[in-house]
Amino acid sequence: MAYDAFVADAKTGGSVSSLQTQTNTGAAMLLAYLAAAPLIAAALMIVISQAYNAQPYAGFMGLYGAVVIIFFGGVRWGVVVMKPEGPTMRSLLGATAPLLLAFPLLLPLGGALWKFPAIMALTGVLLVDDLNATRRGSGAPAWYLSVRLPLTVLIELAFVIALAGMMR
Repeated sequence: MAYDAFVADAKTGGSVSSLQTQTNTGAAMLLAYLAAAPLIAAALMIVISQAYNAQPYAGFMGLYGAVVIIFFGGVRWGVVVMKPEGPTMRSLLGATAPLLLAFPLLLPLGGALWKFPAIMALTGVLLVDDLNATRRGSGAPAWYLSVRLPLTVLIELAFVIALAGMMR
């Protein structure tokens, strides 16, 4: 896959054989895409529904987006605690940051017009940080990023579609 090569290059600075990059990612990809499906469905419902009917879908997307960010933090926590030398305080704080940053998104304050861009920004920043950590050798394995990159694209696309539907 093209994503595997991109992620392998990001980690190693060069190419890695396809055998090395296709290590049991099928189940993770399937579950990741299934996890993105509710966001995509809600975004499409926002597009096809009248403005007054869009609010429940937008509320769902805000909560679900916050939970996805918290999940990415959980993955980070898992990566740092699995290091043979043990986690550092800095790495544990970095793994906790997504939860702390996503917490305001769980509150019934404001609306989609600030939550959606915040979710998109946090998701993008976390992806860039994950790519950099993997390149340094302190992040998740390269195969995870071959799942994470397309998942992030789907998440971002769902929020762009929803925002476009809300602005019409």
